[in-house]
Amino acid sequence: MVIMSKRGLLTDDNISKVIHDKVREIDLSECDMTDDGLLVVSLCKQLRKLDLNAAKQNRTSISTVGVQFIARGCPLLHTVYLRRCMNVTDDAIVTLAECCRQLMRLNIGGCNQITDQSLAALGRHCRMLRSVNFSRTNVTDDGVISLVTGCCKQSLMEVHMSHCVHLTDESVEAVMEFCPRVSILLFDGCPCITERSREALEDLKSPDCKMKQVTWTIY
Repeated sequence: MVIMSKRGLLTDDNISKVIHDKVREIDLSECDMTDDGLLVVSLCKQLRKLDLNAAKQNRTSISTVGVQFIARGCPLLHTVYLRRCMNVTDDAIVTLAECCRQLMRLNIGGCNQITDQSLAALGRHCRMLRSVNFSRTNVTDDGVISLVTGCCKQSLMEVHMSHCVHLTDESVEAVMEFCPRVSILLFDGCPCITERSREALEDLKSPDCKMKQVTWTIY
């Protein structure tokens, strides 16, 4: 199955022939899969990691319905990658947050229908969340604050929020204030974030500072 997935050979038509209920990881990033295929994948009750990132072009064949199949069928998931799945909405992420309480890594970067509702749900339910990428989505400061003041504030270590045009310095300051374990914070390409955030990051410089990687754009 690994060879077929890497070569992009898994489809709705053959996925049922190669998976079984003990499968723990599936990489479908190179595969042409739809919600029908995800319904079959949702039968893998032991699934821990699912990669549906769009490897090349934006992915439109996966929608909220397919992600909800996965969330309800695979409650042990800890890693879900959905980068540039353009038809995934807040309803999908809310269901994922409610059903998969062990979620540790989530990539919804480029899913441009995602809003504050998704971040609020993650903040309410996903206390083990370590890494989240919501770059190029339609979130605002309210969503980021809901996330970083929620139950995952002590576990978050990596936050990617680049190219979110509605975010301001309040989001950067909230991450730094409420998430003491964050070591990677990316907010480049956010035109409303100003020099104030850079100054706040400068104030963090100390022997105890855990920050390893920060990127931003000066406008």
